[in-house]
Amino acid sequence: MKKLGELLDEVLCLQNSYAQLQKDKAYGFNIFSLLLKSGDEVNLHSKFIYDLLNPKGTHQQGSVFLKLFLDGIGLEHNADEFELFREKENIDILIQSSTHAIIIENKIYTTDHSQQLKRYWQSIKNQGYAESNILVGYLTLFGHEPIQKNLPFQVNNIAYSKEIVSWIERSLQAVQSIPILHETILQYLQLVQQLTHQSKEKGFVMDVKNLLLKENNLKMILDMEASVIEAKVEIQLNFWQTLLAQLIPHYSFSFYNSNNDKGLKASVRSYYQQQKNIKDYGIEYQIEDNLYFFIELRENIYYGFYFLDEDKILEEQKSALNKLDVNWREIFSGVYWKYPQKRLNFKLFNHQNIFDLIKKESKEESVSKISREVISLIQNYKKERLC
Repeated sequence: MKKLGELLDEVLCLQNSYAQLQKDKAYGFNIFSLLLKSGDEVNLHSKFIYDLLNPKGTHQQGSVFLKLFLDGIGLEHNADEFELFREKENIDILIQSSTHAIIIENKIYTTDHSQQLKRYWQSIKNQGYAESNILVGYLTLFGHEPIQKNLPFQVNNIAYSKEIVSWIERSLQAVQSIPILHETILQYLQLVQQLTHQSKEKGFVMDVKNLLLKENNLKMILDMEASVIEAKVEIQLNFWQTLLAQLIPHYSFSFYNSNNDKGLKASVRSYYQQQKNIKDYGIEYQIEDNLYFFIELRENIYYGFYFLDEDKILEEQKSALNKLDVNWREIFSGVYWKYPQKRLNFKLFNHQNIFDLIKKESKEESVSKISREVISLIQNYKKERLC
């Protein structure tokens, strides 16, 4: 029977083979992620998808891409009858004809809020469209449902991993004879596949799967599952402890959670052991009445300012926050938040940024960047309030 060390050596060999393939094929080069953040909903994905769908887009191919998209989501309409709009009525992408309207709300790493979908649907309905002729598409990486439930209309969940990939692949076939379009669309496809874990990693995953199905390899790995969870718990717990140690000399941050767990360690353990109803937790510091700074974990670490009661926000507080030189990921319902420069996804554990937290030196460096930014944000806010 194969020993664990031999199995791990085979996996390492596969990993090295795919790393060499990535180098040979230059998979790491992508003009989109070089110029913008790969998960930028507004300036990258919505903008590119809009231009490709738009019959008047810079591609100069008329409605060919729009027709492929409509076919892909099961709509048999004449693509030439539609007009495309971006950010009209705050809708990410709006596809309109005289009788039909398609609303597309695009979410990469964020979720719907403030009854967005209902407001957009109502706005289009008020323009005289029949309810049956309004389609609401909720576009996410994997076809997730919106947070808001009990909506008065049906939501069509569209996935980058499925519908968008399929649409882009068919679009590539349509422009095979136009090199500049073909190569640009191909690079966008590779970016989407990377975001949805379908790129070169898929081949690696399939090869490892086949290896695990041989002999008794899968049982050997499953026997390690408890140890893997313990390792994840320790890495995340050390992150929080290191972060608190760096922040508390400056500001009195304290732990909070919505899980009814008794402490940080219990919440971290529940995060990896409990499969459903995992709620957010993190640390927070009260800056002044009604205003807190929080650092929280959902899948990724994110942080910012939040108001306890949106109805009690002072104009001076808003003014001070708006004067901060910060590119907030999103501002809504009294919450200003962003990701750290290096994204930390404790759920997937799929990036070098997370593995950098294992070694003491790289962990200290990663956590220090976050703590310095947090301290600076709070200090700068207080300075603006004194002005």
